[in-house]
Amino acid sequence: MQRFNLFYMIHKGLRAMMYELSISLQHTDFAGAADHHHSLEWLEHLLEIFDAHAGHEDKYVFPLLQACDPALQDEMEKEHVTDIALSNELRSLIAAYKNTTDIAEKRSIGSKICYTYYAYVAFNLTHMNKEETVVNQSLWNNYPDQQIVQANMQMVSAFTPDEVRRNAKWIMRGCSNGDISGWLGTIKKNAPEHVFNLLMSIAQEELPESRFEKVQNAVMAAA
Repeated sequence: MQRFNLFYMIHKGLRAMMYELSISLQHTDFAGAADHHHSLEWLEHLLEIFDAHAGHEDKYVFPLLQACDPALQDEMEKEHVTDIALSNELRSLIAAYKNTTDIAEKRSIGSKICYTYYAYVAFNLTHMNKEETVVNQSLWNNYPDQQIVQANMQMVSAFTPDEVRRNAKWIMRGCSNGDISGWLGTIKKNAPEHVFNLLMSIAQEELPESRFEKVQNAVMAAA
C-alpha cells in the first residue's frame, strides 16, 4: 500500500522554483546596470519561502519525529540550521552587491552569488530527498497515515493566505495533473473550505485551461 508522503507536493513546488531561478541567475549579466534586479529579487523571495517552510516543518512535522526517533529529529533540525546559514550567506552577498557601484566587484560578487546558490540548491535537494526517504520511513514505521495527514493539515491550515498562494503557485507549476488533483482532493476532505477554494482558484490561474478542466473534473469525481 502506498503511504502518505506529506513532503511530496511542496517539495515538487520548491524544486520547480529552484530550477527556474537557476536558469534566471545564469542568464543574468551582473555587470549590467539593471539586469540583475529580477533574479536577485526572486532569490530573496525564494529564501523567504524556504526559511518559512523549514519553520513549519520544525513546528508541525518534527514533533512527530521527536516522539519516535529523537536522534533523527536532531539530525534534521541541524540540517535546517545549515540551510539558514546558507540563506544568510546569500543575503549578505546580495547586500554587498547592491552596495557597490564598481563593475568588476559587481561581476565578482555576482559570481559568488551564483556559486553559493548552486551549493544551496545541492544542499536542499539532498535534504529534501532525505526527508522523503529516511524521515518518511520513520514516520510510516510509527504512525498511521491518518495521524500524518492530520499533522500536514494542521500545517496547511496555519499558513497565511500569502503563504498558501506563493507555495501553491509553484506546486501547480511543478506537478502533474494527477499530483494536483490528488492533492486538492485530500485538501477538500481535510482542510477548511476557504483553503480548498483558494487553492482551486490558484490552479485555475496557473494551469492552462485544458489541464485545469481535467484537474477539476478529477477532484469533483473523487469528492
